Amino acid sequence: MKKYILMCIESQWYSLNLEDFESFEANNSLRFRSTDRLITFQASDLIRELYSRNPKVNLPIIIDLESFDKQMSQEGKEFREYKNWKVLNFLKHHQIIDSGFELNFDNFKLVLQHLAVLYLKLIENDVSEKNRFENVEITINKLIHERQIKGVRINKEIAEKKCVEIDKEIYRIKNILQLQYNIFAPENEKQQKTYLNSKGYTIFESLLYTFKTRRNDDLICEYFYDLLRNKQDLESLLYIISRWGGEQRTYPRYLGFGTITSRIILREPSLQNLRKVNRDVIVPDLGMKLLYIDYSQFEAGILASLSDDENMIALYNSDIYKDLAKSVLGDESKRDDAKIIFYRYMYGDKSLDLQAKSYFHKFRKLENYRKSIALEIFQNKKIGTLNGNFRCPKDDDEEIIWSLSHKIQATASLIYKNALLQVYNNFFRGVEFLIPMHDGTLYQINEIEYDKIRKEIENIYIEEFKKACPKINPRVRSNELFQ
Repeated sequence: MKKYILMCIESQWYSLNLEDFESFEANNSLRFRSTDRLITFQASDLIRELYSRNPKVNLPIIIDLESFDKQMSQEGKEFREYKNWKVLNFLKHHQIIDSGFELNFDNFKLVLQHLAVLYLKLIENDVSEKNRFENVEITINKLIHERQIKGVRINKEIAEKKCVEIDKEIYRIKNILQLQYNIFAPENEKQQKTYLNSKGYTIFESLLYTFKTRRNDDLICEYFYDLLRNKQDLESLLYIISRWGGEQRTYPRYLGFGTITSRIILREPSLQNLRKVNRDVIVPDLGMKLLYIDYSQFEAGILASLSDDENMIALYNSDIYKDLAKSVLGDESKRDDAKIIFYRYMYGDKSLDLQAKSYFHKFRKLENYRKSIALEIFQNKKIGTLNGNFRCPKDDDEEIIWSLSHKIQATASLIYKNALLQVYNNFFRGVEFLIPMHDGTLYQINEIEYDKIRKEIENIYIEEFKKACPKINPRVRSNELFQ
């Protein structure tokens, strides 16, 4: 196994051998063994290039530096001055180059050397993260990059029709916000933050998620949420119908460690963020049927098991979210609204009303567990799972409101990835991974063996949940429709 840092400049690929920094060369042949490790910040370009040269290529291990940085640095967005990940920002943040450095033909060998040094430093930064990287993330990379080469089949006619409908809906929402509420630039992020601040709403996770949590009791938040979701879908659908790949397929960029909690993220297009009403643009290949499988009450079940709270465990066996909806909202049919309350509690949102706070206080072991998590991050200066995926607070953080959320969501990501790997390792034929979701997966399965394989996949997902959370009896749902 050899390791190389790769970079492409003006259609020319260059490689640097990590075992010999003087072994730097133009590498237009791009001939590597399947066991080699190729480290790059241009993973999608490299995958496309390898595939275009040989459609039957057995991909080497490709390590995306953006995902690698998220895992090994153990830092949330609060540590970064920049919003979007760029390679020079990456080097500047880690104090490898200064703020005045500019990439050019005279110094790109030096950039590759800097990346090599930083890669070798970060891989040894934490032994648990290194073990997770080798035992989980490397194979996840192989899984997602194989899918990136194959792409996902789509119905272009449906996509084009939906683009027209969504564009009209965006125009309608903007008109309402502008003409009825005097919000003249509703698409402007600063305008959105200004509104939330004016109402005293805490921004957590993201603007979109904050609008989602407030949309039921604030009509303007509902409009903002619908505006952002429609814009998100429109962007994805436009990518589907306009990017390379022909009439029948789209080729998203897959990031194996896309968030600080290690969720797999799709970009360009972001198929996993499509609203249910627009997911019918995705269709199976000939001879295959779709299978969408997801966990029931995923985070709630994890929290119940890890806290060992008997009352919450008992509720998981019925429905925690329905009980929360009935107790706090007075209507168990408002289950989706109750899930938002649950996530706000988990994230440490102090603006929950008294009734919601009282609901969670009745779970005594849960409250003790929350306190133990706060103590753990205070003492250890990090929080994570039994298999890495740590997140560290800033030195000046007085209170870490996100510690419980990170513990639960990072555990969820690990359970989910282990289930992906078990399916991948057990089904070499007849099952194809398509799209990862937060708590579920879209597969396509050979029609002939569909029912048999469907049941086996369900069992794998249940078993992986049970391994991490033995106090509950996990449940999964599967469907032939992606919804």
